[in-house]
Formats: sequence, structure tokens, C-alpha cells
Amino acid sequence: MNNVIVLTATTPRLSLFYKYALPSIISQKHLPIALVLISDTRQITQKEETILQAKLNDIPLYTLTNSHTLGAAGSWNTGIEFISDHFPNSYIAIIDDDDLWYPDHLSSCVANSNLGKADIVLSGINIIINQEIVAVNIPKKITVRDFFIGNPGWQGSNTFIKTKLVTKIGGFTDGLISGNDRDLAIRALEIGTAKISYTNIATVEWICNQSSDALSAPGSKQKLIGCAQFLHLHGNKMSVNEMEAYFFRAYELFSLSKAEILHELNQWRKDHD
Repeated sequence: MNNVIVLTATTPRLSLFYKYALPSIISQKHLPIALVLISDTRQITQKEETILQAKLNDIPLYTLTNSHTLGAAGSWNTGIEFISDHFPNSYIAIIDDDDLWYPDHLSSCVANSNLGKADIVLSGINIIINQEIVAVNIPKKITVRDFFIGNPGWQGSNTFIKTKLVTKIGGFTDGLISGNDRDLAIRALEIGTAKISYTNIATVEWICNQSSDALSAPGSKQKLIGCAQFLHLHGNKMSVNEMEAYFFRAYELFSLSKAEILHELNQWRKDHD
């Protein structure tokens, strides 16, 4: 099965999309059969769509507006539903509007899909800060429990998953502010039958947003809510050691304490009862 649909969510931030994701898509050795672009907060204008389609050459473009809860998860779900309806026998390859794929990304995913037998194909990621590679993450033999305490290498822009599988598990969790990739991975792996393959090479560049208002900025309120939401969804599955590792990672990476997260969790549950 060689049918690959690219899915991108944007707010829209078309200037970033033009600079990063779009050149990556059109330079693929294995071209996708379509790009599905979801705008989160407003409809893509006809003029914008015309410009986009011209840049994509012969790759068909479908633009939609988020029909779910605002945010990346709702946008992706809007696209997943469209793809499921129109291209059910396909793989969905996600790329964030500000990330990059190397030209062999899709071809290596397809080559390692074992002629379409794999439900998920995971490639490696180069982590970029200030235009330099600061780390390389090559996922291998991932398990559900890995995602309770961190992310062993399944992120937005290296998501390559069968449309039927992501539809079966209900897509992303609408309204989840952060940890969408980990949440999706946990639910995909929990069904117990998903076949995973690995490319063992880095073909994705994750360009870390270093702005002060980034979701991952130290002490970010949005990240705090996201950490609490993730605990609400999956905390009951964690061992004591996994829970402590979760809190330690949140403090090390985002300067969020255990007490802050638990307080936010209690408040979030009160507000959503």
C-alpha cells in the first residue's frame, strides 16, 4: 500500500508553512497522493488556496477548517475524518507546519512498511535548536509504558500511521493541549495488535520553538494544563515509579512542580465534572 496522505494542521501560519513544511512535501522522492491542510481558527481564503496549489504542482490539495475543539488535536481529527471518508486505504503522514522532512522521509517509511503490513512506521528525528542538531532520537522497540514517563520517539512530524488504525482508536483526544503524540501512541499500542516498523534513520527535523510564549516555555500555563490533562487520562495506569518519573521530567523540562500539576489536575477535574 503506497497511498500516502500528508496531514498538516496550521492556525494558519502560512508563512512558516511556506518556509518549512511545504518545501519538504514537494521534495519527497515518494510523492503523497494528496495534502490535507487544516486551518484551526479561520478558513483558508481562495487566494491562499490558489497560491498553495500552484506551489504543490500536481499534488492535490484539500483545505478544511477545524470542525472540533480548537487546537492541534481537533484540527488533526478534522483531517483524519476527511481522509477516512475519501482515502480509507492509505497511510497518514503528519508534518507540523514549522518542521522539516528530508527528501527520503516518505520513501523510507513506505519501504519499511513491509508492503503495507505495518500499521505504524516510525522514523528518527533530529532535534534542532538555533539551526543546530542538539540530539538525535531513533525510536526502537517502543512500549506503552515508555510513554507514561516520556517520549521515546513518536512525535507529530514522524507520525506515519494507517488511516484505518487511527480511525479505529478515535484519532487524537479533542481538547488535549499537549502530549497529543504520547496520548495517541498509548491508545494505538494498547489495542495490542498494531504492527510497528522502524526506519532506523533520522529523516525528520523537529525545530524547537524557543520563543517565550511557546507551549514548552518554562512555567507555561498551557503546558501545566496539558500535564494535568495527561495525568487525568493515563495517571491511573502508571506505577508509583512511573508517576514520580513523570513529575521529575515535568520539572526538569518545563519547571513545573508535582504540587503545581496535582493542584491543576484537581482544579481541572472540578471544572469538568
